[in-house]
Amino acid sequence: MSGSTTGRDTRRRLRWALFAGTVAAVTLTGGAFAQDASPDDTTATTEATEGSTSSSVPDENAVPDEVLRQGAEVFTQVCQSCHQPGGVGLSGKYPPLLDNPNTADAAYVETVIRNGREGEIVVNGETYDGVMPAQAALSDDQVSSVIAYIQSGFQAPAGGGEDAGASGPVAGTELPGFANMTILLAFAGALGVAGLAMAPRITGEVDRRTMPWLDAWMRTAIIVVGFIVFTVYVPAKVLESETVAKLDRPVQDIIGSGLWLMGLAGGLLALWYAHRQRRI
Repeated sequence: MSGSTTGRDTRRRLRWALFAGTVAAVTLTGGAFAQDASPDDTTATTEATEGSTSSSVPDENAVPDEVLRQGAEVFTQVCQSCHQPGGVGLSGKYPPLLDNPNTADAAYVETVIRNGREGEIVVNGETYDGVMPAQAALSDDQVSSVIAYIQSGFQAPAGGGEDAGASGPVAGTELPGFANMTILLAFAGALGVAGLAMAPRITGEVDRRTMPWLDAWMRTAIIVVGFIVFTVYVPAKVLESETVAKLDRPVQDIIGSGLWLMGLAGGLLALWYAHRQRRI
């Protein structure tokens, strides 16, 4: 009697897990079709725009609007907290980038962005002594676009003013975002259902001599993911935050090392506790 009850419980949990996987797969497929459809709309919009402006004579020296837009985004996300909106700088600490003769040298600006800079610098007769952290995570395209944006005098991209897009969103830009959110919610729901279905096999007490291989692999995966999240992902996100990025490099190193040690110690403590409770 007990064996048949256990068998029914196992089959019930497996059915729930299969249902959760099916929901995630169907949602992923729908999101993929939604995203595949959007480029056609964007292409149509681009062709219409090109048709309406084909009579104008292009300026060979003009920076493409797309580059300026990307540069503006990078500046807002990475540089603006120190150099201030419009690149006007912060007196005595962060030099202005607007009307700064040093920014005319793209190679120099790229070196500073990638390697950082410390020590005093004089710009337009005023001395600044802030710390520029290295932004090694930026791609080549991001670096070149933000340099172009700075060298343009923080010129707003054409059509990027307050009235731009007032008539509504560009075709093809709304659905993918909604689809991405739907995918995330579906995954969260699927993981929740799967967790409820498989919880007894993941968190229950085990006989280490007879533990099924699937249970062992699931518990191992949870341990590995936990260590990755708390010793790699969390420290990296903290170091990328604006508050920590403004600090001196030695302070950043101390914070990163401390978070890594805390994650490692917490993981080892959790393993010790789980072992004592016969969970692993």
